[in-house]
Amino acid sequence: MRKNVVLLLGILSLADLSFAQAPKTGVGLGIYPTGTETGFGFRSSRDNRWVIDVRATRANVFTKPNSGSFVNEASLLYRVAYYEKIRFHLGVGGRVDWNFAEGQSHRYGFVTPLGVEAFPFPFQHAGLFFEAAPFCTWAHSGTTNMGIRTVAGFVFYFLKKDKAE
Repeated sequence: MRKNVVLLLGILSLADLSFAQAPKTGVGLGIYPTGTETGFGFRSSRDNRWVIDVRATRANVFTKPNSGSFVNEASLLYRVAYYEKIRFHLGVGGRVDWNFAEGQSHRYGFVTPLGVEAFPFPFQHAGLFFEAAPFCTWAHSGTTNMGIRTVAGFVFYFLKKDKAE
């Protein structure tokens, strides 16, 4: 009897997985207007625990050729706390600080994002984003740059269309 109950529960749980709803949101775009590095970002998903986060920040382009800088990052994030209205994530990724000024070399390194996404709005495909991330970069000249970047902003996830439509 007990084996039958366990078997029935196992079948029901598999059936529940096979008929589970597909995520209703797709990729997301972020606007980070405040913090140490303002910019734009791309998120691969709102509904998955593993997320790819790519961002472009601190872009400075000057009228003088061969001057300016640009920072971009690509991180793999894991949502440790995954609730309906709030998500807490940890991650690791690469960071590049492109320097176009004469005499300065590019910097390459890593970043370890730690942040939270909140969905306080009635529509659940947009949310607020807060993050702090220690980073370390190195230049070919042997100099090291370490710090913590912070960012806060808004993330909008695009809705997916159902296949029936």
